[in-house]
Amino acid sequence: KMVPIITEFNNYRYFLMEGGRGGGKTQGVARLLSYISEKKKVRIFCGRETQNTIQESVYTTFRDIIHKYRLNFKVFQDKIVHNTTGSEIRFKGFREQGSTNIKGMEGVDILWIDEAQAITQNTLDIILPTIRKQNAKIFFTMNRYLRDDAVMSLVGRDDCLHITCNYEDNPFCPLSMKQEA
Repeated sequence: KMVPIITEFNNYRYFLMEGGRGGGKTQGVARLLSYISEKKKVRIFCGRETQNTIQESVYTTFRDIIHKYRLNFKVFQDKIVHNTTGSEIRFKGFREQGSTNIKGMEGVDILWIDEAQAITQNTLDIILPTIRKQNAKIFFTMNRYLRDDAVMSLVGRDDCLHITCNYEDNPFCPLSMKQEA
C-alpha cells in the first residue's frame, strides 16, 4: 500500500499516510527518505507538534535503519548527515520551537510530520507556506484520532496523495502486534 509514495513521488506535494499502529507508515517513509538522501543532497526536517527530546522523534527509527543496513550516514546527537551527498536530516518539536523558529526552516526539500494527528490548525497554517522551495514535499504520518484532525483538510486536494494503511496491510507486521490488535 505504501508503494505509491515512490511511484507517485513527482506527482504530489503532500503525502498523507494514516491508519492504525503497525501499518508500516513510519518505516516506509524513513526508508524512502534514507534512500533519497543517499542519491542526492537534500535538506530534510522531521517534526511533530510536541517533542521533549530527539529520542521522541523518528530519529530513533532512522538511527536503527542506518545501523541495521550499515548505511553511509553519520549519526550525531541532533542530526543525521550522509557522508557522501551531505544530505541533512534534522528534528523539531513545533510547539517547543515556536512559530518564529518554524518560519526559519529555509530551503527544506522534504518535511516529515510524524504523529500528524496532533498537529494544530495554527501550526499547519504556519508550516504549509513556510515550505516553499520549488518541488518541496511534505509527508504526514498519523494514527488518526478524530474525523476533523487538522491535517485531514488536505485530503481530496489534487496535490495530496492519501493512503490508509493498517497492520493487516503490512506483511512485515510482527505477530505480537497482530495478536494485540
